[in-house]
Amino acid sequence: MIRWRRGTGGLGLRLTVIMGAVLTPLAVLSYAQTLATERAAENRLRAAILGETLMAAAPQVDLLMQARGTAVALAASLPQLATDPAACSAYLRHVAEEAGNDYSFLGFVPLDGQIRCASTGAPHDLSASAWLADLRENPRPKLTVNRDGPLSGTSILNLSLPVTDDAGRLIGFSSVSMPQSEFQARGLAPTGSVGQPLAVVTFDPAGTVLTATNGLEAAARLLPAGHALSDLAGARGESFLDRAPDGQRHAFAVVPLWPGELYLLSSWPADALDEPRLLSGWPPFAFPALMWAASLAVAWIAAHSQVLRQIRALRASITAFAEGERRLPPLRLTGAANELRDVAEAYERMTRAVVQDEADLENVIHQKEVLLREVHHRVKNNLQLIASILNMQLRRARTDEARAAMRNVQERVLSLATIHRELYLTSGQTDIRADELLPRIAAHVLKIGTTPERQFDLDLRVDEIRLVPDQAVALALFLAEGLDKALKHAWRGPRGIAAVGVSFTRTAEGPVLLRVTNTLAPEGAVTDPGPMLPASDGFGEKLLAAFASQLDGSFSRGPEAGQYVLRLSFPPAALEAGEERHRRAEP
Repeated sequence: MIRWRRGTGGLGLRLTVIMGAVLTPLAVLSYAQTLATERAAENRLRAAILGETLMAAAPQVDLLMQARGTAVALAASLPQLATDPAACSAYLRHVAEEAGNDYSFLGFVPLDGQIRCASTGAPHDLSASAWLADLRENPRPKLTVNRDGPLSGTSILNLSLPVTDDAGRLIGFSSVSMPQSEFQARGLAPTGSVGQPLAVVTFDPAGTVLTATNGLEAAARLLPAGHALSDLAGARGESFLDRAPDGQRHAFAVVPLWPGELYLLSSWPADALDEPRLLSGWPPFAFPALMWAASLAVAWIAAHSQVLRQIRALRASITAFAEGERRLPPLRLTGAANELRDVAEAYERMTRAVVQDEADLENVIHQKEVLLREVHHRVKNNLQLIASILNMQLRRARTDEARAAMRNVQERVLSLATIHRELYLTSGQTDIRADELLPRIAAHVLKIGTTPERQFDLDLRVDEIRLVPDQAVALALFLAEGLDKALKHAWRGPRGIAAVGVSFTRTAEGPVLLRVTNTLAPEGAVTDPGPMLPASDGFGEKLLAAFASQLDGSFSRGPEAGQYVLRLSFPPAALEAGEERHRRAEP
């Protein structure tokens, strides 16, 4: 079983790998069949080139066979003629004339080496010849090449056979010499489809070249450089590729003419062993590899047209739907299989159901939002009504302390009413954007606290941070209380304008930080009205501590670099946490 890693690609790659693995055995079988076919073709060519070698060398082979027949005939007749040198020479001369230019010398060589019976008619002394000494020591049929024949003075090939008397005693040797020029003059016979050889040479078991159709000097340049002729002697017939001394590749064939004595070697162009074919010159695995690649391409095209194209269309539709697109055109899986059509239909039914459920959910959310806004609106109206009642009671108060206490309560009620009004106006129902809520709270508190004698310059910086409604209400109450204190005790300076700052940011550690600042009068400055440092307000302090506790945070206050700074740090709750608290609070 194939275990795919996560990053191994898509379905197309996996199908390609699997189909490639499935087709590999077929490619291996095709490769083996190709090798077998090439071996069979090569064997046919090797057999053909051996036969073509014999056909091309037929003129030279005929001359050698003719000389052998002549030598055999002389060996049979010379015992009767050896005693009469004149009659013997006349007989040999007649045989030479009948053969035309085939022979340069015919003669009887006695054991003492004194030749008196020869086609030339002149006596010759070979008593000191190493050739004769070898034959006397080992009488046998012998082929010898002599570049400078002692009798003819030309390059010859000599064929000698032992001659015995009626009693079977060795009395000498019959000698037939053939001129090298005659071998070259005969040329090469026409051959079949393989073509003409470059040269045909004969050699003996020692590896000595005896004859050559293009001359002994030229033949040396066409012999195999990697095979010694002596190593090829004894071969029953073989062909091979090798390089000649000049570095050129040639095809060679070796055929035994006289086993153990005479061998034929032909040299051909290298392409004589290359069968003409469609992929000539390509390695054996090229055709199986092409078949494997073509089969893989056909299989991939089939998979693409039947599966991959439809899956890509389905994936594009699913991706668009997952990203929020709800106006999707109908899937057109032209030519798709029934199974893919069933998947597409199931997907379309699912998307229609999801869209319908989303529409129903949006209606429910809208209704809840309307109800929530209505609650905030009614709470705001009720708080404003309470503020109005407090205002009526304020006018009836008899002492300054009672009026100050009632005015303080009235301002807090109005601040709370403002918070609910802003909650009513802010967007969303499950989360509140701080950058929408806090600026409105600050602007409203600043509007209440501003008089012609009390002017303020507000520096407001609020990040886009989303809060659950529980935290938004507590934060808004904390800001209203803290900002009220800042407006009351900020130093207005010579111009009569006090600087007040509000910032709400997220720290690098994760919690959010609310920072409310007001300016302090420098030492020695005349302050009007009241002290610049806020006096301890036990009730206000308790409110700030209560709001900070609701936020699960901590606050601090105090002078800092010419300002009075109020800080509140708390972790923002996730939306899910707020919803969980609401569920726990439900009966």
